[in-house]
Amino acid sequence: MKKTLITVFILFIYNFTFSQNFLDNSTWQAGSGVPQGYVNKGSDMENSMELGTGPYGDQAILWKAIPDGTSGSDGDGGFDSKYVNIDHTKTYRLTVWIKKTNSVSGTTYFGTYTRDGNFAHSTLNLNGAAVGNAYLWYGDLPDLNQWYLLVGYVHHSGYNSTTSLGGIYDIHGTKLMNTREDFKFKIGADKLVNRAYLFYDSNVNDRQYFYGPRIEEVNGNEPTIEQLISTNINDNTNGNDISGVWLKNNNNIYYNKQGNVGIGTNTPDAKLTVKGNIHTQEVKVDLNGAVAPDYVFLEDYDLKTINEVEAYIKDQGHLPNIPSAAEMEQNGIELKQMNLNLLEKIEELTLYTIAQEKQLKEANNKLITSNARIQTLETKNNELETRLEKLEKLITKE
Repeated sequence: MKKTLITVFILFIYNFTFSQNFLDNSTWQAGSGVPQGYVNKGSDMENSMELGTGPYGDQAILWKAIPDGTSGSDGDGGFDSKYVNIDHTKTYRLTVWIKKTNSVSGTTYFGTYTRDGNFAHSTLNLNGAAVGNAYLWYGDLPDLNQWYLLVGYVHHSGYNSTTSLGGIYDIHGTKLMNTREDFKFKIGADKLVNRAYLFYDSNVNDRQYFYGPRIEEVNGNEPTIEQLISTNINDNTNGNDISGVWLKNNNNIYYNKQGNVGIGTNTPDAKLTVKGNIHTQEVKVDLNGAVAPDYVFLEDYDLKTINEVEAYIKDQGHLPNIPSAAEMEQNGIELKQMNLNLLEKIEELTLYTIAQEKQLKEANNKLITSNARIQTLETKNNELETRLEKLEKLITKE
């Protein structure tokens, strides 16, 4: 039952987290062709899926653009995501990690398309002008051989500001530049795509890598930019989208790439880390190699004498095999080991109690024996006194 509850809890986190990203990156597989739900830009030879080092320093599935050196307007690698269904009255954020290597030949593009029910372009500039080819940003990334998170926004159709919020961030979370512009939806728009390319690159030794594209509604449940940068929420090497940190319910629940769950803390250091109280009906702890203290009852167990325990307490200020107050305050208490240690003390105390009971019983038996002897002596003494009185009377009569 408890395993089932834990499984349901993890699946709840999985499903809610996955729903934040409208793109399913589990289809990215090393050595395969174009992932399901994506369309490549350029020829098949200019696009490859491979296992490499991602922006978080771990192994990840990367989309690699490989320019073939031909000139023209065709792309040199990259992707269009699938069109996802959206609500034009809401705002959406698009992100993708990109790294360019070898040279600055060619141009990096990051953009979107929006469509209406008739699949007509439905993207507007923030000033209301129609846009057919909507690029959030294009140009050269700040440096070669570095991962950057590109962030752009498509605002709701009623957005009346001309301020763009997008930007390009390094792996430390520093915003190095703004994107060219944000966009907004035309009324009636119901589809959105994330697209990122390498174009016009004549250097066949260049490579451009893409990782973790996302589309998510901006509604307060989406990961912050800091979280997208600091922890891998886009891990697709395991075929899922939950290996990173995820925030829900006002900084309450987090899930990191090590598989640790944090409640009330964003730095879980165990499979489940809770900052706060826990209310449950039962907790079962497996020993997993720990030894239950029934060894106390073995004949060869070295049970300290009461005098030895007293001397230890006077010297150390705590019971043997029990952490001191200072140690517990500094390191906390590991409940499994502490319970085993306390059980050891209880079993030792039981032995002391049994030994004391034996001593008391033996002393009591001796006391009973002594009392019996005293009574016997008193009886004999009384008999002697009676005889003595009789003798005295006889002597007196004579």
